[in-house]
Amino acid sequence: MTFGEKLFQLRRKRGMSQEALAQELQVSRQAISRWELGEVAPDTGNVLAVSRLFGVSTDYLLRDECDREEDTPAVKHTEMDLGRRQREVGKGFFLRVFWLVPIILFQQGRISTEKGLDYTAPPILYLLILQVLFSALLVREYWRHQEQDDGWVRKLWGSDLLAAACVLVLPYLFQWIPGLYGVLLSILAACISLTWSVRQMRLFYRLPWGKQGRKTPERGV
Repeated sequence: MTFGEKLFQLRRKRGMSQEALAQELQVSRQAISRWELGEVAPDTGNVLAVSRLFGVSTDYLLRDECDREEDTPAVKHTEMDLGRRQREVGKGFFLRVFWLVPIILFQQGRISTEKGLDYTAPPILYLLILQVLFSALLVREYWRHQEQDDGWVRKLWGSDLLAAACVLVLPYLFQWIPGLYGVLLSILAACISLTWSVRQMRLFYRLPWGKQGRKTPERGV
């Protein structure tokens, strides 16, 4: 759509006549009519005035290929950036889950063996290889953000270690609980710590987290 067509639509949605719009912009009604017909183009000052009056961007007004405000490059870039940040948080969450899985499987196999339960864990060597692999990926994630660190990596490292400690230590403390329920309780405790990790990641990527989301400091991504 041309500038004139967009101006016509905006004016009609607002319920304004050409005379009323002309008064707002301090131009003649004939100027509004010529803009809408595409006979002449407004100067920069009038484009800015229209942008402020109707709450739209100058990109939207001046780019004929933009039929909606959402089609402007700035909005599209923001949406793409938001999607990338959300994917980074999702990848970080699943990485931490996979990082804890070998420890959980080891504890299940250990307790099952000691209590004579019908469960066989994967071989220790396989679990160790998985643990080393996911630990390396986790360290790589910390390293990627190290230059932007103002305490965020330290907080995230602490919550991740606490989650690992829950599934590594608590099953020994819950040894008296029948079956594998002690492992289940340790997993629930680890989930609380993982929730804190997810919170730290969302705040780092400027994504909302409850009331804190409004106070998130600006960071480079």
